[in-house]
Formats: sequence, C-alpha cells, structure tokens
Amino acid sequence: MSCAADLPPKGLRDLVAQRVTAPVCWVRLPGGRTNRSWRVRGATCDWVVKLFDASRSNRLFPNDPQAERQALIALAGQGLGPDFVAEFELQGEVGLIYDYVEGALSGKTDHRTIRALGRLHHLTPPPGLRQIDVCPVVLLEQGRSFLRGLDTLLVRHLIATEPAPSPVPGGREVFLHGDPVPANVLIHDGRLRFIDWQCPARGDATADLAIALSPAMHHVYGRGIFAKAEQETALAAYPEADTIARYRQLAPFYRWRMAAYCAWKVARGEAIYEVAAEAELNPERA
Repeated sequence: MSCAADLPPKGLRDLVAQRVTAPVCWVRLPGGRTNRSWRVRGATCDWVVKLFDASRSNRLFPNDPQAERQALIALAGQGLGPDFVAEFELQGEVGLIYDYVEGALSGKTDHRTIRALGRLHHLTPPPGLRQIDVCPVVLLEQGRSFLRGLDTLLVRHLIATEPAPSPVPGGREVFLHGDPVPANVLIHDGRLRFIDWQCPARGDATADLAIALSPAMHHVYGRGIFAKAEQETALAAYPEADTIARYRQLAPFYRWRMAAYCAWKVARGEAIYEVAAEAELNPERA
C-alpha cells in the first residue's frame, strides 16, 4: 500500500516489509537538501526511513550515518531527538530507521531552541564522535579551505576582510548537535526536539550557538530574515553566562567562516547561498 507518488527504491520497501507484517504507507518527507527520507506508517510502526547521500558530506557539515546512530542511541529517553530503530545498507547506500517525530518546523531560532541546546550540552557525549576545535586560528583556516581555488567578488571581499585572530579562552567539551538550523527543530505541544543528527560532535557549546544563530542558515533553512534583536533575545536564553560571553568573542570568526562556506556553496551552483553570505556578513541588517 502506498500514499505517495514518490516511492523509495523497491529494495528499501522490501527491507521494511521484512520488519512489519501489516501493510504500510510511504510518504516522501519535504526538505531533504542533503538526504532522502520517507515517513512509513502502519499498524505497528510510524517511522522515518532515511537514505544518506555520501556526496553531500563536507568539512563543516559531515553527513555521517554511523555518527547519527550513535547520537540517537545516546539520546534515548532524553526527549531531545527521535528514538533509534535500525541501521541498514542497501546496494551501497547506508540508511537509518527511527521513530517519526510530530511537530512543526520552528522557522526561527528562539529561546526554546537555545534552552534545548543548553540541555543537550549538559549530557555526556557518546564516545567516537568527531572532536572539533573552535579557536579563532582554526576557524579562520577552515574558512580559507573553502575559499581556495575560487575567484569571485565575494571571495575577494572575504580575503580582504578576514579578521585578525585573537586568543579566546576555551570551554568545556559538550555534546553538540552540529547542525541546529531551524529546519532541524520540531515543536509539538510546546515540546521541542532536534532531528537530522548526521553532524554530531564533541566540542565547545559555542559551535552549536553559531549555527543556530547564523543569519545565513536562517535564509537557507528558516523563515528568511533573522533580525539582530531576535538573535540577541535567543542568545540570552542560554543557561551559562560564560558561554554567551565566549560566543560573543568568537562570533566574528564564526561569521567569516560561514560566509566562506556560503561562497563555496555558490561556486558549486547553489545560488541561494549568495544572499545567505550577505546576511552573514551584515548581521545588523539581517
């Protein structure tokens, strides 16, 4: 039985059929700029089945199914993400099955998202996750790595305006979502959960704040304009004042790196990132 014209590969339907005895309904989920996913409903299941596209992984946003599996297992019972069901491989493609999460997309980062990130950051990260370094020197080098070999007006502007590195005290290592953009935040009956855990990491909490508060990411994955006042109100909800202070110190380097990432995406044919870069570079006008 099917409720969708855009069915998954037959092999994937057969694989799910082995796990449930009753007929199921497949519905392609919207979004999916990185991976393909479907909602599968039946008498004994309400799942998301997600197929990973290995070509969509990059240095800032890895697309790692094993890391997502580790994160979901570690989050069991915490109410911050979907419950893990299974991992599978189909003709060289890796996929995951996890429980479907009801909810509407947040659209914009607000105090609820930031407080939920604070909860996540107090959990012990599972072993094996990538470790990230957010000192200014490293953030700038990551940005330069996206710009190498490119020559556009935006790239020249970024090279000319690269901020000078300055020392910023490090923070404790926490459990990071890695990609808490508005499209990965669902709210239902006042309850917030994060989805799409394919970029989890261990590192400074400011790394998640930088993505959650990024004007560029709101342009691509949210409701467009993310005003400076909205950013400040959201940031103030984070439960640790020293993390807020450290984020403010690191923000120029995070923003420059994000703009460099946007320039790289534009060069790969994703035109939406051109306006996103402008929003990132001019947060007071975002």
